[in-house]
Parts: sequence; structure tokens; C-alpha cells
Amino acid sequence: MDLFITIRMRLRAIIILTFLSLPLYGQQEPYFAFTQFNLSLINPAYAGVQGKDVFTLATRSQWSSVEGAPESYAFTYNTERNNNVGVGLSFISDKTFIEQQTFAYVDFSYKLQFSEKSRLFLGLKGGGNFYSADLSSLENFNNLNDPTKVPMSRLKPNLGIGAYLTLGDNWIAVSAPRLIEVSRTDQEDVFAKDRVHFYAAAGTSFTLNTTFSIKPSIAVRQVKGLALVTEVMALFSYNNQFSGGLQIRDNSSMGVLAMLPITDSIGIGYAYESFRDNELSKSNLTSHEFFIRVRLGKVKDDSQVLEEAAKETLSSDTEKN
Repeated sequence: MDLFITIRMRLRAIIILTFLSLPLYGQQEPYFAFTQFNLSLINPAYAGVQGKDVFTLATRSQWSSVEGAPESYAFTYNTERNNNVGVGLSFISDKTFIEQQTFAYVDFSYKLQFSEKSRLFLGLKGGGNFYSADLSSLENFNNLNDPTKVPMSRLKPNLGIGAYLTLGDNWIAVSAPRLIEVSRTDQEDVFAKDRVHFYAAAGTSFTLNTTFSIKPSIAVRQVKGLALVTEVMALFSYNNQFSGGLQIRDNSSMGVLAMLPITDSIGIGYAYESFRDNELSKSNLTSHEFFIRVRLGKVKDDSQVLEEAAKETLSSDTEKN
């Protein structure tokens, strides 16, 4: 009997190691419905765009009815500084089954003012990714030691870049938050890499009347070895404070989200997402996300932004003359 158990364990080890040695690709970076409200998570150029001392916190529970499904948390801090500089911090923690990933980065941006209504922000992101997998938490079917159940962990530095352009009520963003492909472990028999993710997004704002406006946007994500992911969002805004709308991703999932101001400096949000496929929706594979934004600095409205832009443009023209 002991010989049979030993042979079975060795076969199991060979199967697992063979599977892990294959190239593994996936949408490895966590997804958040409120990314547009804390864009610096994926684009360092957004640091300082919203003004001084802006904090955001997001928590997302994906496929909440499934044990071990992804649980993600994100925190950002951004502020504008003197001389057209913006700085910030961004942290992401993502746990899926036995895997845990943590991203910690410092963001830097520089603003180029072309006119009163056109600004280009260029950004750099520097930090590192910490990956760990707790194989010891896997269930054992016998009392013998399993040679495949060894912990895996690795800390790797990385760099990212981004650009954010505003043209009046329109904006365009492109970024690659982590440019270096890194292996998740140092073990030679495990081949799993964090692939470079490329992001591009654009949006605009249409004023319907003195109270309501609509803000449509589109975003795409590209990862080597995977199909292009496209997301379309339409937000309706009331007095440029309360926002609510619809989000559709790749015609496969649909969600609703809302952002509600509590005070002049604090806002909270909630997003709900579900698969559009009838069979999948019956499995209750829903996702829930909560979001909070705190602005300790003075909140700027559009007129203040344009006024400051006009002063900067005038100052720049004076220096040239």
C-alpha cells in the first residue's frame, strides 16, 4: 500500500510540474470598475491631475459566490506640486485562491501647458511587484509529505510610463504600468510570467443642460497572447457631482456603477457587475466593488482650471517675449 501511495504521489508531482512548466498567460493585473476615478493605478501621468492631496481606496470582490475567487484592494494618493509637477503613490493587493500579488509604486508626472484648454501630462512609475503562492494550504489526501507543496515567492522591481492629454472636455490616455516581463518564481521548472499590459482610453463630456451632462468613454487593454479587451462606459452626471451609469466589457459582462458625494471633499461609489450569458448569470458569478475618494486640498471646478491655465499660458508667453 505504501508503495502504491508513493507512486501515486510521484505521478501527481510530475503532472503538476508539467502543467506549471507550460507558458501561463492571463489577465494578470487586477481590474477595477472605478479605474477612471483613480487612473494613476495604471497611468502615472494622472498624478496631480485632480489637484492637491487626493486619496482613493477601492475594494473589489469578484465572483463573490465562488470560494477562492479574486479579492482586490487598491489605494492611491496624488497631489500636484509646484513647477508643473505631480507626485503620487499607488498600491494594489490581489489574492486569488492560493496566490497573492502586491504592487507598490511611486508616480511622477510633468505637465506641459499648450493653451488654456490643452494640457499634456507625461508620467513615470517606479516600484516593484511581490508575488507569493501558498502551496502548503492545498488539501492533502494522505499523511505523506508532498514534494510539490513548496512555497513560492519573489520580489521584482519594475517601471511604467504613461501619458494623459486633455483637450477641453476631451481626454486621451495611454500607458504601460509595468514594462518589464518578470517570472513569478525563481524555480526553473515553473514557467509563469507577468506579461506587459498596454492600456489606452479616451472620453469626453456633453452638456445636456445646466444640470445634467453625459460622459462616455472607451478603454482597451492588450496583453501578449490574449485577445484585445474593450470596455465601454457611459456616465450621467448631475451638477458635476453625482454620477451613475452603465459599463459593458467585450459584450460578455455588464455592470452599473454610481458615485455619490457625501461632503464637498468625500465621495463614495459602488459598482455591480454580472455576466450577460444566461448560463453564467444563473451561476451567480457577480462582482461587487466599493470606492471612496477623499480630497483634502481645495477642489477645483472647470472655471478654476481654465483660469489657472490662462495664467500659465500668459506667463509662458511673457517669458518668451
